Amino acid sequence: MLALWAPIGLSLTLEAQALQRPAAPVAVCVVAPRVEPVAEGDAVGLVPTPAPQLVVVEPLRELRIERHGRLVWRQQAPVGQAFRAPLAWPVAPIAPGEVVLLRLRPEQAADGAFAHVQLVGASAERMASTDALIHSLGQRPLAWLAAIEAALEVGDVSLAWALLFAPALPEAPDLAALKAEVVRRGCGG
Repeated sequence: MLALWAPIGLSLTLEAQALQRPAAPVAVCVVAPRVEPVAEGDAVGLVPTPAPQLVVVEPLRELRIERHGRLVWRQQAPVGQAFRAPLAWPVAPIAPGEVVLLRLRPEQAADGAFAHVQLVGASAERMASTDALIHSLGQRPLAWLAAIEAALEVGDVSLAWALLFAPALPEAPDLAALKAEVVRRGCGG
């Protein structure tokens, strides 16, 4: 298990930020899917599975999903409240090569101020191999841990986090502890 922790510390997800006029920049810690910052404060992540689990550290007031510039899904918390991720992917699966935009407004952000995260569907081959891997792991926690560690050893954090936060992940103390540690460390904390 020690080999697993070294790569995690070096490759945790980074904050997604958005510069939205006139609101101040908004930062959101997106743990899964794995994202990286890009120009102008936005973030982008390659997703190896068509229905990624959304794991965000901060409580959210609003989450929007856009495809081709059109709003396809929105969840907004009641006034004075927030909701927490993880959230199962709520819309049609992401196609290979498709770009989907997430707009996330954390609890303390002003109205209209969002962090932007672009999710890009991996190749059809990569998505198929991820799906095959998930199905091959079954309900064997040690197999899941080994697959997550193997992905981290080769620097494939997108795959590691897709596995760790997959709905098919079996319940096991080691896996639950690893998930909790990844969320606790969040975006560098």
